[in-house]
Amino acid sequence: MVVNKLKFGLSAIQAGQKSSVANAEPRLIVNSTLGKFQLTSPVTKAMHLAVGEYVQFLNNIENLEIAISEGNQEIFDWAAENGVDLNTREGKDFAIKELTAWAIVKGVEKRDIKNNPVFVTERFTEKDKLAYIQAHGAEILAENRELLIERNNGEDADDETLISLITPEDIASPKVKGFTGSRATTTSNATGVGCMVSFTDTFTWNTLKADLGDDKTSKNRVFRVLVDSPVEAKVNNGYEKVDVIAFPIEFESDNDPIVRGAKD
Repeated sequence: MVVNKLKFGLSAIQAGQKSSVANAEPRLIVNSTLGKFQLTSPVTKAMHLAVGEYVQFLNNIENLEIAISEGNQEIFDWAAENGVDLNTREGKDFAIKELTAWAIVKGVEKRDIKNNPVFVTERFTEKDKLAYIQAHGAEILAENRELLIERNNGEDADDETLISLITPEDIASPKVKGFTGSRATTTSNATGVGCMVSFTDTFTWNTLKADLGDDKTSKNRVFRVLVDSPVEAKVNNGYEKVDVIAFPIEFESDNDPIVRGAKD
């Protein structure tokens, strides 16, 4: 008996454009690097996922556990056909492992209990702050001239001198709207939808590679992304559950990472 895994729903997991053969197929790559994932261009195109947007994993484990506890007939028929005793912890664990389905979706905007946007502090490095000072020094000076004069031993000076007294510590990290999931990035200058992107999710990385043991960091695990078979799902944004389009993933292979510069 074949059980439709996706029937049991999907729930959220808390927690550069390349022209190559590997990037031509819709694939999710769980890299050998701890926590790192990649999505190929056909996937980001199907998801309408742009660089800087967010990726979130869903699975049906919670709903499977509920279905088993409530005596779902379809699962019990599957168990009987496959010799699985759902009255034991081992049997339940085996059934959940066999029937688990995973999918990916675009992250959704976080809301608070009053349905207001949730703002988070964006990572802003010292290099970012220095670049911000260079680009906006005149604006910062206009708003803080007296403070900078005081910093210059109380003496007024030309704009260039006063701007030079602005330090990275003066620049607050910006607040941006929060989203569920992990941010998609690229090492190239490519922007928009349809780029090959990377993102980080250490918890899900460990979960999807649990059976590899010590080989977690020596193998790339590749999943097919079923871009032609999207399903409807819901994601909790903190205020309510919102409808999303989910793209199921299926295991394809475990491969050795490609070593850059290696000769054939």
